[in-house]
Amino acid sequence: MFTLQAESHKNVIVLRYLGDMQLPDVPQFSRQLDEHLLTPGIKQVVLDLSHVGKVDTSGLGVLVSASTKSRGHGRRLVLLMPAPHVADLLKKVEIEGFFPTFDTEEELKGYIPDTAD
Repeated sequence: MFTLQAESHKNVIVLRYLGDMQLPDVPQFSRQLDEHLLTPGIKQVVLDLSHVGKVDTSGLGVLVSASTKSRGHGRRLVLLMPAPHVADLLKKVEIEGFFPTFDTEEELKGYIPDTAD
């Protein structure tokens, strides 16, 4: 079970993921993430992963798929503060460099100033 809290900024949506990111969550998470990635006027979706509980490779698969799909629409998926076990899994499956990733909100604001408003 999870919740996805959205914060809208100019050209950017920040999504805060709370809960597990495992196979039972994948269909609903994929649909919700796609909706945000395809929102008119949005150039980037920032996904805060600091409060992710359990995660498996199916959850990571949603991220890879969404990132690829968003690039096809001229948009970008950015990861923010992955929880340590999420960062470890990204490294283990060798996809940590696939996403722009920021360890702090301050780093993110320096890279995407629209998230500061």
